[in-house]
Amino acid sequence: MFAAIAAVAVLAGAGTWTAAASGGEAPVHREDHVLSLPESPGSRDTVRIDTSFFTSGGTERRPAVLLAHGFGGSKDDLRGQAEDLARDGYAVLTWSARGFGGSTGRIGLNDPRHEVADASRLIDWLG
Repeated sequence: MFAAIAAVAVLAGAGTWTAAASGGEAPVHREDHVLSLPESPGSRDTVRIDTSFFTSGGTERRPAVLLAHGFGGSKDDLRGQAEDLARDGYAVLTWSARGFGGSTGRIGLNDPRHEVADASRLIDWLG
């Protein structure tokens, strides 16, 4: 489903780190980024995709999980689940799809040229 698409995700901001911990649990680090991605393959126009990257512990490599929200939601709906997975040793990336939350662009329904291509680019960024 996620075809390899040659594209470069341009980091639009330096990001922000925050930490959250409660009741003796390991702190979770969240880094927020806004990525500029092509509006469609070959386009010079871009959309801004609002992301959050969660980890806990050291800086070693770890398995990664991408969490996508439901229609009408945003990356913020997934924060609790992302923090739990980060505490369990995963690197977790959440994002607001085009037209939702802090992301720009037109809302679509898993269009291979838009939302699917965005997910492929997010995987590239995560790698």
